[in-house]
Amino acid sequence: MNGKKAISHSISGLFVFILLGVFALLSTVMVMMGAKIYRGTVDSLSAHNNARVAPAYVRSMVRAQDERGTVSAEEVGGIPAITMTAEYDGDRYTTRIYAYDGQLREWFSDAEMEFLPEDGEAVCDCDEMTCEIEGGVLRVRLREDDSWTEADIALRSVG
Repeated sequence: MNGKKAISHSISGLFVFILLGVFALLSTVMVMMGAKIYRGTVDSLSAHNNARVAPAYVRSMVRAQDERGTVSAEEVGGIPAITMTAEYDGDRYTTRIYAYDGQLREWFSDAEMEFLPEDGEAVCDCDEMTCEIEGGVLRVRLREDDSWTEADIALRSVG
């Protein structure tokens, strides 16, 4: 009788050990699946936010500088740029927004200073930008990777 109890305890111990192993294996699989899903969600949100940052930045900068005749879309040194001029304490200053070297950049300087695109401050990722003013609307197209985002900004002070 004593032999049967020992075998019974061995089998129940083995069963508990196997059950614990299955639990550990399934827990590991669940953690790995969760990490993969989390990584995909973060990547998706990051891409979505990047697609929103650039047009929101352009809109806010243009609206802040939107005075009669101060906003223009031009090509400076072969680079499409939104150019905004302003006068502070009798001195004229220029702000340019443009895409250069994979970044949307802002360049602010004295109006007489030579435009050097590499000196602009990087705002966010952006591979290419096009801009034009048509009928009082500034139309800006921004590309990051293979995705284009558009921003149409009605200029309030056209004329």
